[in-house]
Amino acid sequence: MLTEDYVMRMINQALAVLLRLVGLKQAGQYTQAHQEIDQALELLLGVRADLARQLDDQGLLALLTLGGELDLARCAVVADLFKEEGDLLTAQNQPGESRLAYLRALSLYLEIALRDLDNLGADLINKIEGLYVTLKKSPLPVETQLALLDYYEDLLEKDETLLLSSGTSWRQAEIEAANLRAQLGPLLA
Repeated sequence: MLTEDYVMRMINQALAVLLRLVGLKQAGQYTQAHQEIDQALELLLGVRADLARQLDDQGLLALLTLGGELDLARCAVVADLFKEEGDLLTAQNQPGESRLAYLRALSLYLEIALRDLDNLGADLINKIEGLYVTLKKSPLPVETQLALLDYYEDLLEKDETLLLSSGTSWRQAEIEAANLRAQLGPLLA
């Protein structure tokens, strides 16, 4: 079993990778940036990066679960890595692959938000909103739409000051929830 100290060291190493990625992206060193992401994913998940990418969301969440509980800190870093991978792939003009990385990141961010509503902050809301704006130009998987609907309904329970600090509002959450309900239609009956 992984100790808490070991998990924190893994997270800190992966956060260092995220910082290095900024420089690598700016320098156009995409191959090195992808290698850094792969190494960080392998460190955090304990499996080869290519295998992790083949897993469905439930399989990935299983790798991020310790003692029956989702490790939210590790999950957040893995989501950040997939988001960065999406940015790299976008910079390399690979829209299909970048969409998959963004979808994975959004799924993980939503999982964190829905499991830890009391600690939902502006940073996580910004990440979810940014990815949703990018991804909603084309149809999203039903599971993602359902998670987004739950997320927006939960946002309506939050203080509007928090929402405004993250660049959204109750009205925007109401609109997005209504749009998702309309898209999901019969599945909600």
